[in-house]
Amino acid sequence: MRILESDIRGDRIKKLISAGLIVSFMLAGFPVLAQEEAKKGASEKAYEHASDKAVFNRVSDWFATIGKSGEEKEKILAERKAERAAKRVEKELKRAEKEKEAKKAREGMEEKARKQKESVEKMDSDAGGLMKGQKKAKGRNK
Repeated sequence: MRILESDIRGDRIKKLISAGLIVSFMLAGFPVLAQEEAKKGASEKAYEHASDKAVFNRVSDWFATIGKSGEEKEKILAERKAERAAKRVEKELKRAEKEKEAKKAREGMEEKARKQKESVEKMDSDAGGLMKGQKKAKGRNK
């Protein structure tokens, strides 16, 4: 009788351990899945500031021209160089546009600050005039 009970307990323990392992393996993958999908290789900033002679541009050009004839290589390299130049110009235009918007916003804020300062100064001068009038009225009452 004791042999049967121990076998049943052993089976339950085996099943429990198996289920625990399966659950732990499933949960182990969640942190990896929760990450944003990152682009492998060089970062965006590296691509942004890279010249045509950067390593990753040369390597990708090399892969693109493997097995091509001389004319095809030159054509592919010229196209890729033109695409990179166009992307740089586009990024430069976007950057200039953002700077222009920031400058407009800054100028608008400066204008608002100037108007606020003028209104505060006017309020101070009006309040100063009222205070003088009150002092004169007090002096007459005495």
